[in-house]
Amino acid sequence: MAQQGQAGRLQALLRARAQGGADKPARLPQPQPLSPARAAANAVARAAERLYRLPVLPIDIKPGAVTLGELPELFPEQSLLVVLQGPGDQIGAMALGFETVTALIEVQALGRVTARPAERRRLTRSDAAICVDFVNALMAELGTEMAAVEGFGPIGGYRYATHLDDPRPLVLMLEDRPYRSLSFDLRFGGAETRDGRILIALPHKAEVRPVEAPTAAAPVPVPTGATLAAAMTAAPVEVVGVLCRRTVTLGELRALVPGKLLPLPRVILTDARLETRDGQLLATGKLGEAEGCHALRLQDPSRSAAEQPSGPVALPVPAQPADLSETDPFRTASLVHEDAGKPSVRLASGG
Repeated sequence: MAQQGQAGRLQALLRARAQGGADKPARLPQPQPLSPARAAANAVARAAERLYRLPVLPIDIKPGAVTLGELPELFPEQSLLVVLQGPGDQIGAMALGFETVTALIEVQALGRVTARPAERRRLTRSDAAICVDFVNALMAELGTEMAAVEGFGPIGGYRYATHLDDPRPLVLMLEDRPYRSLSFDLRFGGAETRDGRILIALPHKAEVRPVEAPTAAAPVPVPTGATLAAAMTAAPVEVVGVLCRRTVTLGELRALVPGKLLPLPRVILTDARLETRDGQLLATGKLGEAEGCHALRLQDPSRSAAEQPSGPVALPVPAQPADLSETDPFRTASLVHEDAGKPSVRLASGG
């Protein structure tokens, strides 16, 4: 009797459900919002599949936020460090673990990934050249996938820029601001596998500069006689990068010998100056390193002080003379200076 009662109640419930939903459309399951980890997993799997038909299994993907000071500590050990160039002069970084680089080399050289232990060695620029296509494909797929993730921020438009042998110059190249990070623990290969890591750090909420609307085409001017404009624009111009200046006496100058240390005043790397040989100030910027050489990252004069990279407060830069033929006022004033009747010599530290 109890079983008959339960069966009757079940039939009544099914009958009421069928009658109540007869005139209503069936409810489809609602799609779940795309998470950053799922979007990143789709991006790395699609990039490897399209380039090399390489299966990639995401073991763990962690999105996060890091500061510039924390970034070098998060790089995988013995990794290949890549600088990423993005829209609006934004700069990011990608670190490919040693096993990840080995898997990318094997799939391109052998057509498959092996499980053989790889001999540990220093990764070089040749390894970076082999990984360029994967870096660009991964960033392109991430830009597409992350566009649908709410709250993560735009990361599209980043591509391979250069390779760094040492992570220390990266601190000078990147701006001191919050960064979005993606940490990948991946398993490359099918029958034989190799586990590797990837770390990506991009500026958080990067400001993409709007594209200016194309202006109407100007009327074609009537051709005139030959001018020297083309030849003048191709003429070489020698410029000097100046980090600081110090005045010394002639006696101190004569006392300089090989191996002698010359103390320089305290300087700020963001106060580097780009000048002509005559001392004319052309621009200011931040001293750093790129491609193994000293480099000067020029500052945008149209940006306000709040938009400039944060750092120590710099002294105001003298206004640029309107006429480039005039000499720099700072240098002109220093040349007429004499200390206690002794002739003085100005030394400039620059590249």
